[in-house]
Amino acid sequence: MHSPKYLVDTNVILARTNYRDYDEMVFPKYWKNFDKLVNEGIIISTISVSNEIKDLVERNEVDDKILIWVKNNSHMFKLPSDSKYTAETKNIKRELPGWYQRNKFYADWDLVVYAKAYNLILVTQEKPNFNKKKPKDYKIPTACKRLGAYCRCGIEVTSDIDPSQTPFQCINFVELARREKLGQE
Repeated sequence: MHSPKYLVDTNVILARTNYRDYDEMVFPKYWKNFDKLVNEGIIISTISVSNEIKDLVERNEVDDKILIWVKNNSHMFKLPSDSKYTAETKNIKRELPGWYQRNKFYADWDLVVYAKAYNLILVTQEKPNFNKKKPKDYKIPTACKRLGAYCRCGIEVTSDIDPSQTPFQCINFVELARREKLGQE
C-alpha cells in the first residue's frame, strides 16, 4: 500500500456513472486505472463522501448502481479524527468562518480540512468562483486557493503558486488523468 496522494470529491466518483461527464462505458481505461490507484491506496476519500453518495441515491438523484462500487471500495473512505485534522479544522474555521457555517454538513468541508491537514491533492469537478468575496459562497477550489493551495480546475489556474512547492492542491479529473496517465495501458 502506498501513502495517499489524492483525495476525491463525490462528483468525481459520480462522474463515472451513466450519462455523466466521464461515463465509465465511454472511458473504461481511465476508470480501470483510477480503480487501480484506489486499490493501491493512492486515491482515497472520506466517509462523508460515501454518505453523500448514499444520500443522493436515497433521494433518487443518482443511479443506485454506484453503491456497488462504493461498497466494493469501502476501504478508500476514511474517517479523519486525529490531532492534525482537529487542528486544521480550527484553523479553517478561523480563516473561512462563513464557509464553515454553510458547508459543515457537506463533504466539502471534510475534504478541504483533510486535504490541507495531510497535504493531499483534492480532486473535484467543481468550478472555482474566485470572484466571490464572501467565504460562504466559495466553491471547493476557491476555498482551497484562499487557504494557500495551488488550483488547476478547468481553465482556471493559480499561476502565482508553484505546484512543486505546495503539496496541498486542488485539481479536476482531467488534471488527475493527465498526471497519472489514466488513459494509458
